Amino acid sequence: MSDTVIRRALLFSLLLLGILLVTVTRQSAPTLPGEFAARTAPLFGFSFRLGQNARASLAAIFDRRDLRAEQRRMQAELQQLRQENQRLTLENRKLQATLRVQAVQGLGVAAVAPVIDDDASGLYRRLFLGAGSAQGLRVGMPVTTASGLVGVITEVTPNNAVVRTVLDPESRVGVRLAGAPGRGIAYGAPPRMLRVEIAPEASVKPGDKVVTGALLGLYPAGISVGTVEQVLPTSPGALKKVLLVRPAVQLSLLEEVQVLKPL
Repeated sequence: MSDTVIRRALLFSLLLLGILLVTVTRQSAPTLPGEFAARTAPLFGFSFRLGQNARASLAAIFDRRDLRAEQRRMQAELQQLRQENQRLTLENRKLQATLRVQAVQGLGVAAVAPVIDDDASGLYRRLFLGAGSAQGLRVGMPVTTASGLVGVITEVTPNNAVVRTVLDPESRVGVRLAGAPGRGIAYGAPPRMLRVEIAPEASVKPGDKVVTGALLGLYPAGISVGTVEQVLPTSPGALKKVLLVRPAVQLSLLEEVQVLKPL
């Protein structure tokens, strides 16, 4: 394509030169060959320079076109590298979270699942995962993070799952005090707290930690559940002491969770 344009430019230059020669010969009296050569030499020089300049201009145009194509190619490659770097960063984050769960809780992780939505009705506190039976998830699998317990899987489709969180009013988690004797059950008390009932003889105060116990058998023992915020007054003869516990995991900020192997 570039050679065709250059040939056209050269033909145009020669045509212009011919016109100039005809004009000179018509307006000038017959001259000797030497005089004619002297008169036409500037025209030939002009034509040569014109052709060279045209060729150089066309070459510059095509060079710029090639540079733009190369720039677009490099930008596409850079975008691919950025996407690959982002993918590797996410994979590394998942691996680090899994390793933290295994190190802190000593548990086997079956899958890492993204949190894609949560229940907006206000009646329940449930999470929706972007993984399902195709990724090995099953009903009854505990769900956790390195910070603590999230809940349990209650529904599964091939590529999605529903998690009933510890804040859900239907949630029941067997718990115990981390630093003193005392077992009980944690009930979901939305929107932000857990209601824990333990033996009235248990010695507990705000700031104490609550972890999973083996009372109901749904969750592995020893996973952090939350921190005691308040110990409600116990009336004489009460069968239970009631604690208000703040969950260890801030559920509204979760982006992914670790699904544990079933017990």
